[in-house]
Amino acid sequence: MKKTVQLTIIAAWLCMSALSAQTVPTVFASGFSQGLTGIEIDDQGNVWVTENGTGNDDGRITIIDPEGNQQLFMTGLPSTFIQATGEVVGSYRTIQRPDNKVLVIVGEGSSDLSETLLIVDKTDFVPGTPLTLDDVEKIIHHGDYVHAQGFVQSNPFHVDWDAEGNMYIADSGANSVVRWDAATETHSIVKTLDRFPNPLPFGPPMVDPVPTKVLVKADGSFYISQLTGFPFIQGAANVYNLDAANNMSVYASGFSCLTDMAFDPSDDNLCVLQYGVFGEVGEALNFILGTASVVKIFPNGTRQTIAESIGGLAPSFTFDAAGNLYVVDLVFGQVLKYDIVSSTSEPVIAPASTRVYPNPTADGVNITYTLAQGAPVSVGIYDLSGRLVAQMNPGEQLAGTYDIRWDGTHASGGKAPAGSYIYRLTAGKSLVSGLIQKL
Repeated sequence: MKKTVQLTIIAAWLCMSALSAQTVPTVFASGFSQGLTGIEIDDQGNVWVTENGTGNDDGRITIIDPEGNQQLFMTGLPSTFIQATGEVVGSYRTIQRPDNKVLVIVGEGSSDLSETLLIVDKTDFVPGTPLTLDDVEKIIHHGDYVHAQGFVQSNPFHVDWDAEGNMYIADSGANSVVRWDAATETHSIVKTLDRFPNPLPFGPPMVDPVPTKVLVKADGSFYISQLTGFPFIQGAANVYNLDAANNMSVYASGFSCLTDMAFDPSDDNLCVLQYGVFGEVGEALNFILGTASVVKIFPNGTRQTIAESIGGLAPSFTFDAAGNLYVVDLVFGQVLKYDIVSSTSEPVIAPASTRVYPNPTADGVNITYTLAQGAPVSVGIYDLSGRLVAQMNPGEQLAGTYDIRWDGTHASGGKAPAGSYIYRLTAGKSLVSGLIQKL
């Protein structure tokens, strides 16, 4: 049954990829090998990205200017490897605040500063000399309050503010929305989300709701997104509406593992990020690469997918002032930019002309693509864990249509086992990715 569920998901993914054209992203920045999790853009157009580290208190924050130049802002942030789940937790996001400050969200872990919110003054930063924990100006001990309320876990994941400066924290460990009062600097529980029965024949009897973000609306009410806990049931994640009287109702349903929300500045509509769809249940977490997407939800309930088939897994996204979209790819350590508002140049790769056949395949597969202009081209084949299986490097190519073949072998020359693989075709900074099913 588990195998059937996975193949159904893959078949649906292939149909979606084959039938829908999408904006081709460009690789805005790359080389983030330490758990790329958070992204935000400041008023000067600089992109701030946060890595949660490798589990050795080595989380860090990097500033990327509009030209793509990178500058380390802060290093040595809390980072913990959790043996039971095989995941790294720690510094999740860096959020711009007034008075030239930033707020760093630190999730669960074994550090003394785990489960806290850190305030850092940007004026203390000297380019070339990253800040450290010694430069933290203020520590908000969020986890201490949550545990005092009887919750075993606390994992602050994302925050937002109301017009009075009060902070609303999505705590994915306590399954709760927590308010931090700006005037009194005290916490209170706003809403705890209820567990729900697990309909699958494996996993725990009840599933955690796992809130991932609280987004304050103009009228003072809130949207709440959720991830849902193991077994990460496809379609079980919702966006909730929470009114001023703390009444919660479903605003939009049918998602899988939502990790972020934002309003599109070009039209003020709500957009949500699907981290990925969970595949076959095994000994380790197994999200299917390429199932991340950003979906816009209109007030009448209709939806528009504005970015899909993202190559790896995507924990966060943001918009620039014009409404262009930036998504972080955790698996491949990249920041992808989607010019969805307008663009002064056509993408190098024409997405409607990209075709993969035969797919599924028992042997080799052909990837046909069209270049609108000359560019250096490379194609990587990856397994669902993000490991490189094969690499083809055609090199510099002129505008035109080309065909490249993967013969189904891995780098050492042996036959790659049956299963699902991701191809990533890069031309210059343009990127197209998709799924290959090898029989």
